[in-house]
Amino acid sequence: MTDRGPRDDHPNPYAPPGGHPVPGASGMPHHAAPAGYGAQPSQQPMPGQYQQPTVPHQPVAPQHQAGQGPDPTLAYGPGGVPPYGSGGQAPYGAEGGTPYGSGGEPPYGPPTSGMPTQQPQPPQKNGRGPLWIAMVAVLALVAGLLGGVVGVIATRDGSTSDAPEVLAGSPNTRVTTQPPAKPGSVQDVAARVLPSVVSIGVSTGRQSGSGSGVILSDDGTILTNAHVIMAGGDKPADNVLVSYSNGNRAKATVVGVDAMSDIAVIKADSTGLTPIAVGASDNLSVGQDVIAIGSPLGLEGTVTTGIISALNRPVTTGAADGSVESVINAIQTDAAINPGNSGGALVNSSGALIGINTAIATVGSGQGEVGSIGLGFAIPIDQAMRVANQLIAGQKVTRANLGVNVRPSPEATEPGALVESVVSGGPAAQARIPQGALITAVDDAKVASSAALVAAIRSKEPGQSVKITYTHQGKEQTVTVKLGEA
Repeated sequence: MTDRGPRDDHPNPYAPPGGHPVPGASGMPHHAAPAGYGAQPSQQPMPGQYQQPTVPHQPVAPQHQAGQGPDPTLAYGPGGVPPYGSGGQAPYGAEGGTPYGSGGEPPYGPPTSGMPTQQPQPPQKNGRGPLWIAMVAVLALVAGLLGGVVGVIATRDGSTSDAPEVLAGSPNTRVTTQPPAKPGSVQDVAARVLPSVVSIGVSTGRQSGSGSGVILSDDGTILTNAHVIMAGGDKPADNVLVSYSNGNRAKATVVGVDAMSDIAVIKADSTGLTPIAVGASDNLSVGQDVIAIGSPLGLEGTVTTGIISALNRPVTTGAADGSVESVINAIQTDAAINPGNSGGALVNSSGALIGINTAIATVGSGQGEVGSIGLGFAIPIDQAMRVANQLIAGQKVTRANLGVNVRPSPEATEPGALVESVVSGGPAAQARIPQGALITAVDDAKVASSAALVAAIRSKEPGQSVKITYTHQGKEQTVTVKLGEA
């Protein structure tokens, strides 16, 4: 089967656009967040280990909050309702109006009787008249020719390389040349990046799916989403087929999959490929221009544009059994992302890879799936490449550990992650973060929920030092914590 969208009986606020459904929104109410990645469930705390909170597999119905509209529902899957309408009425009427001035009496009447009438006088003869007229005509012709030459020279001198030069011809002359792409334009970036983005088809048993991927090396190493390779199952697909921008295809094998970070690496049986330029995601800005490239709904090589709408957006995805599978500190973009874009590229105006498209938000629909509404999410490339490099090297994927068990703040007016317990000897304990503290920020990023804390900690590296801001007994404090490894 193709990637699945949300089911009517269980709508879902966040989901990958090409893979299995994802439950939960940015927060995880009624469940403790894991300590192994910033928080652990309070039901079964395990020191130093990440325990995934249990959440419904399928989406829940859109909820309303005071002063807000319905929460978006995330859905994914390569299928969907065609976005094109069936037609419609023309916006303008077919009937024309009455032309102006078509009727009525002329504004001025003919001369009245009695007014003097001047009779035309015959021209006077002059023997030099025809010669003088001929000289004037010759001078006018010479001036016209000189003016035309000067006009052509001025046109040539003032022309640019962006516009084709037309020196002669009728007003209906057809110009078939196209201006060259300006460096940094969407046209330029698309031409350079398209050869580095692939379409991926997978099948395992009776399940099948599709998505996108980006080429990391010329010998066929490809980065994509874990949920694309899993095809909604609990293990990687048996058959993986890669399609390139030039129409060629090749089989691929799975190098490694990490469902918790939603990252996978495959190896295609190909050589001479065009690797993508890998950028950075730690210096991004809201409002920055971005370009998304992938295979939405199986339409290979689709290019869409937009901006970075938000940074450090916590997005929770889930496994088929309903467990929390991934909490991402995502890049939010309004570039059109649809089912099948998963695993594809989000690049900046220089064509450098800054994110891996992984999830979209949709409004609940009785038909299951709907298209892009301008709420797409990508895994920051710094985080994605850290996991990918460990998978390529055959190593165990490690994550940063704060060493606390947290749950959402019980007070709606006090957003944050409430520390339910502190793991003995862990990073938080060494920094003297007490039980009952309300964590409100990691470095300069605000923490509004337990899921936001999990996402923020997971985006860091083991051994990295971060600043944790919390309130306890009415006092706000900031401490430096060296994150552990899990």
